[in-house]
Amino acid sequence: MRTKILLVDDDEMLLAGLKRQLRNKFRVETAISGEVAVKMVQENGPYAVVVSDYMMPGMNGIEFLTQVKQTDPDTIRMMLTGSADMTTAIKAVNEGSIYKFHPKPCPAETLGSAIQSGIDEYQKVTTDQTQLKKVQTSLDKVQLSLANASMIQQKLLPKSDPQVDGYDIAGKSISCDETGGDYYDFFNPNEWGQEKIGIVVADVIGHGISAALLMTSVRASFRERILSPGDGVSIVSDVNKRIVQDIEELNLFITMFYSEIDLKNKCFRWVHAGHESALSYDPATDTFDTLGGEGLPLGVMKDWLFEEAKIPIQPGQIILIGTDGIKEACNPLNEHFGNERLQMIIKYNHQKSAKDILNEVYDALERFRGSAKRKDDETMVVIKAL
Repeated sequence: MRTKILLVDDDEMLLAGLKRQLRNKFRVETAISGEVAVKMVQENGPYAVVVSDYMMPGMNGIEFLTQVKQTDPDTIRMMLTGSADMTTAIKAVNEGSIYKFHPKPCPAETLGSAIQSGIDEYQKVTTDQTQLKKVQTSLDKVQLSLANASMIQQKLLPKSDPQVDGYDIAGKSISCDETGGDYYDFFNPNEWGQEKIGIVVADVIGHGISAALLMTSVRASFRERILSPGDGVSIVSDVNKRIVQDIEELNLFITMFYSEIDLKNKCFRWVHAGHESALSYDPATDTFDTLGGEGLPLGVMKDWLFEEAKIPIQPGQIILIGTDGIKEACNPLNEHFGNERLQMIIKYNHQKSAKDILNEVYDALERFRGSAKRKDDETMVVIKAL
């Protein structure tokens, strides 16, 4: 179907002549005043091109084309006038966003070429708009999917902190994107009785949707394995073998710190798999110890031999297990939050609850970061012996 255009002039004979000359190329409609044309634009639009005379009774061409711009901003607007006043032309261009300005009389061939040029521009603009709308629709769908994924991932995190006699435990995780690659969890299945509680903190390389998908798989593997007998080494080793089978061709890996509080013997055991070392603070001696190890991240080597370490737990002792996003958080000067700041927070707040200590850390991170963007997921678990 030929593209629709609108010619507006108070000279009916001129309109009739132009329509005869242009109708073989375009679908031409006419209006004898600006008021009539505004109604046509509102009821019959959009038009690809609107060509208007300047000097008309009542609403002049500039006023009319300005209204066209408000109603259909993509319509190409042209001005025809017998006035040779350049001020009029400039005013038309500035106020009506006129595409082209032609003096009258304008030969039909010249006007036809101008209209065709306007149609080409209109089709380009509307095609671009259509593509932009399609892109925006796709982006909206992606954003909705990410929002849903974020909601699901948050629901997979512990719904509450564990209640364990003699211990105060709290955890928190914040993603830098809609979805993240950090993970923490607590385990206390019925099969364990009241002998121990398991705590895991893990970090997939990178962040975003791919990291979140992998972390969901790690969570499922860990929760499945935890129900079978075995110590921390066998649990981590079995999960590692499963992960290697799943991702060995993806060049991904997961760092993990798996630990158990032995409630009976009052000790803390851990298996280190390439993760950020945990931090232990004893307020009685005002000393900090690093709880690390030599284990490789999960997903790197199927038969890696992990090792378990342990320390006794004393009343008042505080253990922090986090991901590298905590210490490596940056401020606008690109300085890292670092270990010293973290230790000072623990030292000055050691008498508070685990939840309050956790909040002090995250509040300090926000103050330190200032206007800088969060670049990595930030996860931490605080354990306090009572």
